[in-house]
Amino acid sequence: MSQPAVAQALDKLSQRLIEEYWDFYPTAGSRIGRHEYDGRLPDLSPARVRRRLEELRRGLGQLSALSLETFATEGLDPQTFSQQGLSPDQRLSYRLLELFLKRELFNLEDWRPLENNPMRQVGFLNVGGYVRRDYAPLADRLRSATKALGQVPDFMEGLDSSLEPEVGRPVLEMSIESYAGMARFYRVDLGQAVGDFSDRAVLEPFNQAREAAALAVERFVARLQFRLEQAREDFAIGAKLFAGMLATGEGVTATLSELVALGQANLDANLEQLAAAAEAVKPGRSIKETVADIGRRHPSAEGLIPETQDMLETIRRSLVDLDLISVPSEDRCQVMETPTYMRYAFAAMDSPGSLEERATESFYYVTPVEEEWSAQQREEWLSNFNYDTLRIISIHEVYPGHFVHHLHSRYGRPLPLVNRVATSYAFTEGWAHYTEQMMLETDYGAGQPALRVTQLLEALVRNCRYLCSLGMHTQGMTVDQATQFFMDHAYMEELPARREALRGTFDPGYLNYTLGKLMILKLREDFRKERGGDYSLRGFHDQLLSYGAPALPLVREVMLAQPGSAL
Repeated sequence: MSQPAVAQALDKLSQRLIEEYWDFYPTAGSRIGRHEYDGRLPDLSPARVRRRLEELRRGLGQLSALSLETFATEGLDPQTFSQQGLSPDQRLSYRLLELFLKRELFNLEDWRPLENNPMRQVGFLNVGGYVRRDYAPLADRLRSATKALGQVPDFMEGLDSSLEPEVGRPVLEMSIESYAGMARFYRVDLGQAVGDFSDRAVLEPFNQAREAAALAVERFVARLQFRLEQAREDFAIGAKLFAGMLATGEGVTATLSELVALGQANLDANLEQLAAAAEAVKPGRSIKETVADIGRRHPSAEGLIPETQDMLETIRRSLVDLDLISVPSEDRCQVMETPTYMRYAFAAMDSPGSLEERATESFYYVTPVEEEWSAQQREEWLSNFNYDTLRIISIHEVYPGHFVHHLHSRYGRPLPLVNRVATSYAFTEGWAHYTEQMMLETDYGAGQPALRVTQLLEALVRNCRYLCSLGMHTQGMTVDQATQFFMDHAYMEELPARREALRGTFDPGYLNYTLGKLMILKLREDFRKERGGDYSLRGFHDQLLSYGAPALPLVREVMLAQPGSAL
């Protein structure tokens, strides 16, 4: 088989295996822009999961057979296939597809969140995209939402029957809160989201399905509450599963002790830099006093959205003027108030699926003050949107974070399908988090110690996520201890610190913000050394984003002559 034939066979196999993935997870197909999957929830029954496991093993076997056929026809040593069998980009796609299949196999066979982590399934229930994105007439989108909502009662029964008798108490408590929120979303917010749509033939079945779905979710919540009586306190997944999560999800094989040491060193460095930055803002004041002073400089409630829009243009011009990264489109995201049914988020980027053809607009949601709030509550909320913090958030979410990443994926060089589908948590969030630090290292951050303070505070929150994830899941750290860790090292108040600690009980992967940033920083330094005089920051960023968002150790193999360790 010639190299072009192998590449063609790989593309064909990738297409089929990804379509099998979408058939099992139709919500993923719908959200990426393949709307033939609209109106479907996953079938997570034991029988269907068993069939999916068989598909995954068969897919891995077929991928392996493709390489073996290459060895036989091209006279290659099997041990050198990854270096000689395909072009660098094709090797990346091959490795990416292999890791993608192994990750799902690990999740279903070893981690088994259907049995122990209801939080991992709540996202399947979110039908907000049907009303939020204008990819088809609203009547058609509501019909699809109605169809999906009609499957919720059976879906909830299946989730309940799959759960083991005892679930970790913190995970159970967060699940109760999250599913109760989903029921409210169905009953209240989803109805408000359709606005003045008045076609009764469409609206009445939609409203009936909303109410039936809300009731089904509430029944599930009641069963979760009953389980609290026998809930075990232990929620940790343990060192073996934690290592498997990183190996199959991110291609990271460093030992846990190495990871802890790396994270602790970064935390210590950021704490030292924060002290220096705070002293530069106003000598002799405590860090908390400095942070409070920064928080008092913020937009008004009325000015929050327009001032954020203006801020984005200023940051965008800086990217171009400083030649930091290509911005491959004149597209702009629309800054708007967070929809009522999404106001659990402080701020968020909502970009279209990478295969979306019609509803290609992007929204930058900023959550406003609520009219019923007191003057004190309004001031406390707006202090979180102080000008410096708002800039750091906007760098992360928009320029050059998630939105610019999206522009490169949509308007950059054509990406293989697997690169669009098999995205890495550490790459996606690591990139956005990396850009916060990167921007402050350039002339953009010169002479702005208050901005540096806010950037470091954001970094410290991610440092704490990293170390508390490892601590809670592999070292016996309790939620109370993790809460105190956030308070001591990220200067957080108790309530937000506890919320951060609780997130780590059901999302151990939230260490990936810092993990991804550290891998990108090391890749950048190794790339700079190899390129010598040909290195530029823009060149590094453009090449990095040209692959989509694969696991970063795989990216090293195509960007570096001597890949070495990712960490």
